[in-house]
Amino acid sequence: KDGDPISQSTSILIEDPRYRIRPMQQVISALIGGLITTFVVTPLEVVKTRVQTQQQQSKRKPLVVSKLCYVFHNGLMTHVCKPHTGECAPKLATEAATLRPIRGAMDAFVKIICSDGVSGLWSGLSPTLVSALPSTIIYFLTYEYLKQSFTNLYKLWHPPLNIDVSPTLSRTSQPPLPTPSIVPMASGICARTVVVTAITPLEMVRIKMQSGYITYTELWIVIRSLIKSHGILGLWRGWPPTVMRDAPFSGTYWAAYESMKRVCNVTEPSLLFSFVTGAASGALATLVTMPFDLVTTHTQIELGQDVLYSDAAGHAKGSGGAAASTTTASKQSVISRISLIYRKHGLKGLYIGVLPRMLRVVPACAIMISAFEYSKSFFFHHNLDLHDAGKYCID
Repeated sequence: KDGDPISQSTSILIEDPRYRIRPMQQVISALIGGLITTFVVTPLEVVKTRVQTQQQQSKRKPLVVSKLCYVFHNGLMTHVCKPHTGECAPKLATEAATLRPIRGAMDAFVKIICSDGVSGLWSGLSPTLVSALPSTIIYFLTYEYLKQSFTNLYKLWHPPLNIDVSPTLSRTSQPPLPTPSIVPMASGICARTVVVTAITPLEMVRIKMQSGYITYTELWIVIRSLIKSHGILGLWRGWPPTVMRDAPFSGTYWAAYESMKRVCNVTEPSLLFSFVTGAASGALATLVTMPFDLVTTHTQIELGQDVLYSDAAGHAKGSGGAAASTTTASKQSVISRISLIYRKHGLKGLYIGVLPRMLRVVPACAIMISAFEYSKSFFFHHNLDLHDAGKYCID
């Protein structure tokens, strides 16, 4: 019969509200994807950070490292950290001081284990578990909700041409209308904008807490200090360049991913399909947004130096000038910074460091989407089995 789930295709069943995964199931799916991504990518970022922080005194200035702070990314979120604080990257143990300089990624991997133990490879987990995982859950929930809402609006404006209005035909047996790429693109852009707006104050507070190693019980003092120094909008300093990088990346990523699913006629992607298409979508989004990422990284470093050291008495002499200069530099707009880089270095200058970012972002995108899609598939079939069991019990 028409209402029997067995007689209908997966593409129709997924659109059926009776079997669609619940919000809590989406939360669990995003949580699983975030945890797996963090545990896999964090060691790679710790190794990269150790190599870069060692090079900060060399003649060739590293791309994302300054003498005062650096940017740490563990696959889910960007953190601005002080060097050698143990907040994001492990501190050198005393017995490791006599070790030879790091000569590459594998050498750094071995030295981290020797000096800090295996746990040193996961030194960025604390800030991630506190801030990045909740933001990841909000992001995926928002994206799924917006995609469903925008899809429904699109169906209202573009109804199917050939609709069988027979009363004996179930509505759920209608083949789903193909959704254009603009729907996932708009959903991704809006979802990422919402998340960046929500987490920017939290990241500002976290950076400020680092400046004096303030405990969580003194959180209100930190917030009041930020508002007093920069006003209520000071909690959203760094929002423009971040959203200009993350929103286009999210829109490009989801548009590419959903387009690949549509072209390959895949409704319920396998683990391998999600991994490959997620990696390809991440690579494309990285290429599209690399100029914005370059500017955002330097802006975050400057902002981090300003916030980390603006009130630190111990650094008043040594970094006061740096803080002042970074405050002035941070007033430049994203577009003006991109124009300046282009005039000085051409198109090649806008893609400096694209390969390291690819090596960081592509695996994170592939792992995250494949784990998320696999969890969604599991819950979809779980809901389907529960419905069938309940129906047969009633029969």
